[in-house]
Amino acid sequence: MRADEPSVRCVILDMSDGGARLAFDQPLVDIPRSITLLLFKDGSAQRDCEVVWADRRYVGVKFRSEWYPTAKI
Repeated sequence: MRADEPSVRCVILDMSDGGARLAFDQPLVDIPRSITLLLFKDGSAQRDCEVVWADRRYVGVKFRSEWYPTAKI
């Protein structure tokens, strides 16, 4: 994840090998088509995702990569 990318806290509600359903504390107005999901608070593992559906509080993503460690800068 680049330092200039904004982060938004979410909860993973459901997860499978192919994707996940995410819940957000605040309603979302606009979400990018591609996002990076961090598995741990410390950002030690992440996965690239494509948003396949979204409503005001939930987002469905399809995984575009395997889990990989975050590069330390």
